[in-house]
Amino acid sequence: MRTLTKFAALTCLVLTLWIAAAAVAHHHANNGESQTCPVCVVARAPAARTAASTPKPVFLCVSTVRIEASPAKFRLIPFVLSIRPPPAV
Repeated sequence: MRTLTKFAALTCLVLTLWIAAAAVAHHHANNGESQTCPVCVVARAPAARTAASTPKPVFLCVSTVRIEASPAKFRLIPFVLSIRPPPAV
């Protein structure tokens, strides 16, 4: 099953790279062909649908908490208690 998953992932990766290379490398002899080219039409479609609007600013109230540093002796106790001793021989 794992081999099948690896094969499917590799196939998807190769197809994605091949399609990306084909989309970048294609060209047209004149402007009329690019009007009917499926790749060019799909590339221009999101740009036509997106409305140019300015985003509204978002203001958030941010509060900070200052925690006083504890002495080193208080931080050492939980560390020492969490260490397991070596196994007995």
